[in-house]
Amino acid sequence: MSKIEIHSVEDIYEGRLRGNQLMASGIPLTPESARYLWSSTQMINVSWLDLADNQLGDTGLIELAECGLLKNVQYLNLNQNGITDEGLTFLSKSKFLTKLKRLHLKNNLIKGQGIWNLFNSEALKDLSTFQIHDGWTCKKMDGWRYNSQG
Repeated sequence: MSKIEIHSVEDIYEGRLRGNQLMASGIPLTPESARYLWSSTQMINVSWLDLADNQLGDTGLIELAECGLLKNVQYLNLNQNGITDEGLTFLSKSKFLTKLKRLHLKNNLIKGQGIWNLFNSEALKDLSTFQIHDGWTCKKMDGWRYNSQG
């Protein structure tokens, strides 16, 4: 599989933007290339945002959290992006992701404090489901649940 070169937002959107869904996993997005998304007015229509298997790290996550064009995002997949508790703490204070309901965070560098901050976030009141590791899901109403993936 060849890696694409990202020189514009169209390089990201090509074949990946379908209505209100952007499936941009594994392309690989860095904080620098993701800035094309954060400045694209088309992002206002996206409610399903899959950014798994990229290289956003905390820098990319912080910029995502500060992007007013993402105000309609309800589903966000950030699996395997090098994100830490520091980035999640910043995300927990986002003024723009207020419609976020479901967040996937598997295979990141999370130790716990960031999840605690998300769970108790005043800004992300609609966030009700976190998927942290394979099989482990947290639903605010129910607490932690383990469902075998095998």
